[in-house]
Amino acid sequence: MMSSNNSVDLLEDGAFAASKNSWNRYYSNSVVQPLLTDLYQITMAYAYWKSGKIDDQAVFDLFFRTNPFNGEFTIFAGLEECLKFMESFHYSETDIEYLKHALPQGIEEEFFEYLSQLTAKDVTLFALKEGSVAFPRVPLIKVAGPLIIVQLLETTLLTLVNYASLMATNAARYRMVAGRHINLLEFGLRRAQGPDGGLSASKYAYIGGFDGTSNVLAGKLFNIPVKGTHAHAYITSFTGTQELKTRVLAHKETGDKRDLLELAVEHRVLLSKVLDISTDESSEGELAAMVSFAIAFPNGFMALVDTYDVKSEKHDTKSTLLGDNGCLLDMSNCDPCCPLIGFDSSQTTMMTTPTVLTTDDPDADTAPADEDPAEAQQTELNESEEREDSGGPVDSSTCYYCSGGMARVNDYCENGNLQQGDDTNDDASATDPPEADTENAHQGLTNGNGLMSSEMNGDDGGEDDGMTPPPMCANCEANARNARGCVIRHLKSVGKCFRSGLLNFCAVALALNDQGYRAVGIRIDSGDLAYLSCLARETFERISEQFKLPWFSKLTIVASNDINEETILSLNEQGHKIDCFGIGTHLVTCQRQPALGCVYKMVEINAQPRIKLSQDVVKVTMPGNKNVFRLYGADGHALIDLLQRVDESPPEVGQKVLCRHPFQESKRAYVIPTHVEALYDVYWADGRVTQAMPSLEEVRDRVQNSLKTLRQDHKRTLNPTPYKVAVSDNLYNFIHDLWLQNAPIGELS
Repeated sequence: MMSSNNSVDLLEDGAFAASKNSWNRYYSNSVVQPLLTDLYQITMAYAYWKSGKIDDQAVFDLFFRTNPFNGEFTIFAGLEECLKFMESFHYSETDIEYLKHALPQGIEEEFFEYLSQLTAKDVTLFALKEGSVAFPRVPLIKVAGPLIIVQLLETTLLTLVNYASLMATNAARYRMVAGRHINLLEFGLRRAQGPDGGLSASKYAYIGGFDGTSNVLAGKLFNIPVKGTHAHAYITSFTGTQELKTRVLAHKETGDKRDLLELAVEHRVLLSKVLDISTDESSEGELAAMVSFAIAFPNGFMALVDTYDVKSEKHDTKSTLLGDNGCLLDMSNCDPCCPLIGFDSSQTTMMTTPTVLTTDDPDADTAPADEDPAEAQQTELNESEEREDSGGPVDSSTCYYCSGGMARVNDYCENGNLQQGDDTNDDASATDPPEADTENAHQGLTNGNGLMSSEMNGDDGGEDDGMTPPPMCANCEANARNARGCVIRHLKSVGKCFRSGLLNFCAVALALNDQGYRAVGIRIDSGDLAYLSCLARETFERISEQFKLPWFSKLTIVASNDINEETILSLNEQGHKIDCFGIGTHLVTCQRQPALGCVYKMVEINAQPRIKLSQDVVKVTMPGNKNVFRLYGADGHALIDLLQRVDESPPEVGQKVLCRHPFQESKRAYVIPTHVEALYDVYWADGRVTQAMPSLEEVRDRVQNSLKTLRQDHKRTLNPTPYKVAVSDNLYNFIHDLWLQNAPIGELS
């Protein structure tokens, strides 16, 4: 996971995005103008005008009926753009000339004169705070004013709120499933619905919780951090090292110049021995491209490592890692993502499955390539003598690590899950140390360099916790020595190109280190993202240990490639090692639900309530001018949103409030709130914005703070609990009385 300071250095910031220019707050999309509307709004305006309704006053509610993405919350966004539209609402001369030709013949000239003088100065706009959570039937915006003008605002307000709220909600959901410490980058411009859709996607993804965008114009206009790496084309543009025109890089501190390619080649030779990858398996063109990019961006070197293909070779599930005496070899040092390991998410320990790699690789279970066989034999003799001194070797049938803390020989794998076989060692538990910590003992046993877990954790070798790890059998000891070969076995199990990309990147990163720079990380754009990220992290940690470079183990791993919400949830279950997701298509197009479905309905005219009836109850509107309050419980979480008529007294803290379902008589409950929040503020009145508008960062923070007020069961991905929206008893009776007054009475014959 990335620390907060790492997120700043994730990728190179664009110069404009890093600046604090305030002028971009005043950017207004020139496309958003009075003619950005449906024709029938203007024809209705003429009919209203012709009918003498110029002075009629109306109230409209803008709301949605169902939460998107099968969830139970929505993030309200787009308010700032609505207010900018209100400020600029005016029909220009060219607009009027166009309307004279576009509208039906016979419209009186005086109407066009009326339109040319029309502004939003007499409109009052109430709204929720931008970035707050909202729920079905609760008006996001309430518009009151002259009938003609508030009617003309409809389509434009809807288009400004619908997509903005949908995008912010989608982004917030990605943020929730990814977790707080994973960086999220929006990469969707090329897949968005046109340039305006791309700009809106970048803005509202940032509001919803994303950390940056690849969209440079969005960075300039909205002060969003701009991030990026390079494409596969950059790698394939080089065919060999002979194409490098520039090879020299000056040291960051001393200024001493060295040939970066020569340094990288030297490090690649060393790494090939450490990782047991032949330099013949690495692409020279790829190395040249990486050296070139590192020279161009020595402080921000991040490279694609899968330019050609990253498909894993299939594993033979018939072979097992059983020792000569039947002792199951310990693979607990492997990462939980490793295909050799079955990870039980309900436990804290990793369990070995007997379905692993074939033994085609002669080095798979032998000493590492750089270990002298004679030295290995002498080490075995020495350790054998030590075991004899301490009472002799432990039999595998009583080995704690074989029978107590790990899967037993007779356990087997079924559909990826460890199943308990016949227990041939029932009394093995009698040898279990009473205070033994299985997980720590395994980690200490198999850290790959002979150190126990306390040493790995930086313990200076002083007092321990009083726990002595249990003795182990010969096979477990041998496996502990060979555990460092785990990463080598994994590297040999993936396609050549990933080995090439990883080897070349690490070589160039070490060369940069020689010149005083630190690489940023890698991007993986295809293949098994969980497995490859685990393999990359294990490789970085191995190099970090080998070359004494602590920062190397924390190199950033970015993953892209058509990622959606379900992908991230699946990767989480697999224990991925990804630090950052670059997400495009599924985010900006909102593929799971392409529209929010906000509507704009008249609820009052000339102080008289209006109701829209339908056989579909969900389409029945709640009439009249209303206020909305959010009631909180003793645990600080929101309990219910309550709609009331504007002439009702607001609910009070500590006072019992009857909350009713608007259309189902039997659904009602008393609520005693510990906190009452009035949701509406006046944002536009007397021809001006009445509230200081928050920055994008402030709106972004509000999204996360607002989500914290919801219980986790309202936010969960699978079968979330519906959040309750209720009406007061007064409003309930008002709605049903009006319903009966307006519903036709049938006649039977």
